[in-house]
Amino acid sequence: MPPEFAIGVYQSLFEAGTEFGLVNAAYYAINSLRLEKGYRAFGTDLTPDYNPVEAGSLFATKLKTDIPFVGRQAVEKAKADGPHRRLVSVVLMDPDVMMWGGELVLRNGSAVGQVTSAAWGATVGSAIGLAYLRDPDGGTVDAAFLAGGDFEVNVGGLRTPATVGLKPPYDPSSLRVKQ
Repeated sequence: MPPEFAIGVYQSLFEAGTEFGLVNAAYYAINSLRLEKGYRAFGTDLTPDYNPVEAGSLFATKLKTDIPFVGRQAVEKAKADGPHRRLVSVVLMDPDVMMWGGELVLRNGSAVGQVTSAAWGATVGSAIGLAYLRDPDGGTVDAAFLAGGDFEVNVGGLRTPATVGLKPPYDPSSLRVKQ
């Protein structure tokens, strides 16, 4: 459409969608909602550098079938070995501090990972993000590794306490999604 008609087209579409509950939602709002649910994004949280075990996306593979796929042996090995790095949800405990992505994550004072994406989480009332963590001792990153440490995120030089988890901070059982 010619640019001079953009406002009129937008107004017409918005008016037509009102009866269906159409509301404005900007990119940052959508990004915030996906992070509260722990949904991964290509290019930030999912890249060729991470395998499905590390990314927590085994559900998207065909390992439970006999269907062959490129990389199947590598994924099976990664699953058998256990993840030595893992994508986790991160929630800052101080609602006045904001993450943007790229921040250093510390466990018991030692660097263990980096935030891949972050936003303000209106539902949880604090900054939220996803981060890949690794065990500096070479062990697997699992629930016991997470429970056995105190986590902080270095935000512009300010070490801010954080909670981390393998499940998303909002609706971890996906009950709302299934309604």
